[in-house]
Amino acid sequence: MTQNVARERTQPPVAPLRKRLPDGGLYCRPNEVETALTALLELSTHELIERSRIEDVDAPNYVLSECVLYFFRRPGLVDDALHDLFVILRQRVLRAVPVTARRLAGTAKLVEKSGEQEIQEVVIQKFQEMLCGDRGGEYDDRLDCFECRFNFALARLRSTARKRVWRDESRYESTDFTDNAGEASEEIESALAAMRNALNDEGVDFLYRSKLHTAINSLPPDQRRVIELIFQEVPIDSQEEGVTTIAKLVGCVEQTVRNRRDRAFKTLRDALKEEDDV
Repeated sequence: MTQNVARERTQPPVAPLRKRLPDGGLYCRPNEVETALTALLELSTHELIERSRIEDVDAPNYVLSECVLYFFRRPGLVDDALHDLFVILRQRVLRAVPVTARRLAGTAKLVEKSGEQEIQEVVIQKFQEMLCGDRGGEYDDRLDCFECRFNFALARLRSTARKRVWRDESRYESTDFTDNAGEASEEIESALAAMRNALNDEGVDFLYRSKLHTAINSLPPDQRRVIELIFQEVPIDSQEEGVTTIAKLVGCVEQTVRNRRDRAFKTLRDALKEEDDV
């Protein structure tokens, strides 16, 4: 009996959340989440990850997303386990923020709806930023909301992303009807061409090229891919049959490609703002 009691005492308790309520009290997880966490603490890391891979929410061994996030945020995980849980969380977010495919006019090819894709990209990028920041040592109490009610917190994040994308799309659409819309696009294309030339010119200051390489590598994958193709002088779109375009290569409509290009350019420009010339 004494031995059993000793074993129970060695089991680590469920770590409390740190986010504060308006009245000063701490956020508390629902009872079902706390109960599930207590049971999951008895599993080995391998068992936890294998059960977390289960996608059927009705399966008896399904692990709540709140619990997957809890273990991802806890210290002590080896890199491989951390990576596995990160991938599992990312896949759950992607499934919760789906993108509907539609048929490209005049072809049998399916492409994703640009608006939904943009929303999904904003959501996953923001969520990943919170995860990476939290793991980097700066406790992000916004994730406490996800540990309490994962789907509800994700729905709020999706709603915020939708408003942002609609606002951006409205700005781009209104710009299309202004007199200087073409000039703005030409200005971005010229600036990107200058960046491309700088990367290929060893006569350009090494520090500048190094900063540009770092800025490009830090872009979200979808934006980095567009920039890389632009630097390879692949056209964004074309009316000619058989011409390879960025829109075809990344499976998006032209406007989505231009949106990614513009956002990537803003990031690159800001990263190089200390330089005299772009």
